[in-house]
Amino acid sequence: MHDEWQSFLTQQSANVVDGLVNDFGNPQTEHLHANAENIITDLSNLNVLEVSGKDSGEFLHGQLSSDVAALAEHEMQLSSWCNIKGRVIASFLLYRSHDCFYLLLDKDLSDSVTKRLQMFVLRAEVSVSDRSDELIRIGIRGESLHKQVQQILDTDPSEAAGILLRLQDTIPRSIILCSLDHAIYLWQQLSAQGNCVGTHHWARYNIEAGIAWVGKAGSEEFLPQSLNLDLLGGLSFEKGCYPGQEIIARMHFRGKLKQRLFLSTVAVNEPAATGSKLYTVDVKQRIGMVVNASPASDQGCIMLVVLELAYADNVHIHLGAEDGPALELHALPYSLDS
Repeated sequence: MHDEWQSFLTQQSANVVDGLVNDFGNPQTEHLHANAENIITDLSNLNVLEVSGKDSGEFLHGQLSSDVAALAEHEMQLSSWCNIKGRVIASFLLYRSHDCFYLLLDKDLSDSVTKRLQMFVLRAEVSVSDRSDELIRIGIRGESLHKQVQQILDTDPSEAAGILLRLQDTIPRSIILCSLDHAIYLWQQLSAQGNCVGTHHWARYNIEAGIAWVGKAGSEEFLPQSLNLDLLGGLSFEKGCYPGQEIIARMHFRGKLKQRLFLSTVAVNEPAATGSKLYTVDVKQRIGMVVNASPASDQGCIMLVVLELAYADNVHIHLGAEDGPALELHALPYSLDS
């Protein structure tokens, strides 16, 4: 986290631990407010990579799972970068500026993804750099906060004043990228009518929206279609080659997809770790894995899990062991048949 930004948030009563905001002094009250629409939070858990140069669009189109060529200026899409086995190294948000692209990804993967991308640049005119110290990330949730942000940005439409990245969600939710000075001003204006909450609440919003987030713990574990990225615009089967494309396409065109992402809850005190295994009775091997987990809005834990489709209708799915805590599956906000 930027030192001056951390100092400012601390002055706003933020409890910052290891560069992340745990809460703003009253976690119990925040837990209740987190269901409200007017939410503002720091997103220093995400880093910003800038990919620039005249060949940047073509380069990313040949590396990422989404249709980068179809992404218009000032638009955003979900995307992922896969290894040669078709497993997702990292998932992220991809925004196209007028002269570059921004990738928002888990901060723990930022260095490795930067170095790994640079290995594939070769002779292309492409530059990959980390802009996290220059672009502050703020998350907002709620219609009224969006109207307020838009009014502020309309007074200064330059990207320096702020970029609004709108997410797919039932309640309007966006990420603001802006300079330190603008971030401080925006926070002061928005917090006057919004509820400031710890960063971890944003993870729950992603889970409720059915958006899987692959960080270091789940890196190179899941196929993109197993994470439903094909249903969310983060995976194209019509574009050309990219790392892992042959395996990913074969599963789609010739094979039968065996796994999908599901929303679930489980009655445990602590969120399950990414990679935790799921079981059912009389089946020795695992039938699924936890991708993301967060404390639920009421109690227990809410999770996104990759589950074998053959067992998706099974009411006896358990966390960690055949006799572990039982999962309850819930409808996603989008159709698996899309």
